This record gives sequence, structure tokens and C-alpha cells, in this order.
Amino acid sequence: MQAWWSELASLTQAFYGCAVFFTLLFLWQFITTLIGLGDSADVMDHDSFNANDAGPDVDNSPYDHGTATFQLLSLRSVIAFGMLFGWAGALYLDSGHSTEDSVLRGLVWGGAGMVLVAYFFYKVQQLSESHNRNLSSCIGNEGEVYIDIPENGAGQIRVMESGAVNYISARSKDGHPIQNKTPVRVLRTLDVTTVEVEPIQS
Repeated sequence: MQAWWSELASLTQAFYGCAVFFTLLFLWQFITTLIGLGDSADVMDHDSFNANDAGPDVDNSPYDHGTATFQLLSLRSVIAFGMLFGWAGALYLDSGHSTEDSVLRGLVWGGAGMVLVAYFFYKVQQLSESHNRNLSSCIGNEGEVYIDIPENGAGQIRVMESGAVNYISARSKDGHPIQNKTPVRVLRTLDVTTVEVEPIQS
């Protein structure tokens, strides 16, 4: 391995180094997102392009209008750029392409990766907002506890939402536990995935 690495040109080493570094970052972010630690990992959002910057904020309610933004410059998109730029540049250089051609093709692949990642998370944001608006439609509806709601914790309820039976994360209004199969009424949404409920007095 050492002999192979030492035989590489300095530019090829730079490409491979960039590729491996950003690939490891990508894997780290992917794993932390899966286990719930990377939901807010984009630390460069203040530099991103915001599609809503063109107009004034009239109403901050997430139920009245979309707030999804196309964030081209974010941590995720920069990682995608570095990973694809490194791998593409190294592979093109190894295939006999010139230095200029390899760098240019690497930039194209990296730029394409940035745009695709930004677009993917833009659509995810839109879906999240759509779910948030749909969740508000179950306010006032009656359902029942599906998974016990613990004291000051979250459980799950079964309730009609947008004309279909759905299973939604829920917390009790007063923080008291609510047992399985207890009839409940949805009072309000707490976030994009969780509602507040209270038991229905018989």
C-alpha cells in the first residue's frame, strides 16, 4: 500500500486524499443522521441561498405557506462536492486524462453532486412541511392510544388524519401517563411529528 501511494503523482494523491476524507465525513454524517444525532448538522445554512429572501415575512405560521428553501451551500452539499470531486479527479487522472481535464471533470462531478444533494434535501423539507400541514388537520379529532404515553414522555396514538387512519407520536397535555387503548382527543401540534392529546372523559 505504501509503495503504491508513493508511486502516485502529487495531484493524484491530493485527489485520493480529498476523496477519502470527504467520504469518511459523508459516512459519519449518514450514521449520525440514522441514529438521530445529525438532524441539524448543516452549520453553513447562513451562507445558503434562501428562496424566500426575495419577499418580506408576512406570517410565520408553518401551516399557511411553505418555508422550504433551496440551500445550495450547506455542510451536506460541500461534503458531496468534495467526495465526488476527489473520486472523479483521481479516476480521470488514472485513466490518462490531462491534469486540466481531470480537474475540470472533477469540478463538474462535484458541482453536480452539490446540486443533487441540495435538491434532495429541498424536497425532503417540502415533504416535511406537507406532513406538518396534514398533521394540523387532525386537531380536534378523536383517537386512541396505540403505544402507552409515559409520564412527561411521548407515545403513539391511532387517529384519523386527512381521511386515513394514521399512527402519530403524541404527548399528554398535563404530562400524566395515558394507557394503551385509552380514547383521546388531539388538542394541538407540538412539532412536525408530534401532537398533544388529552383523555376523553366517559
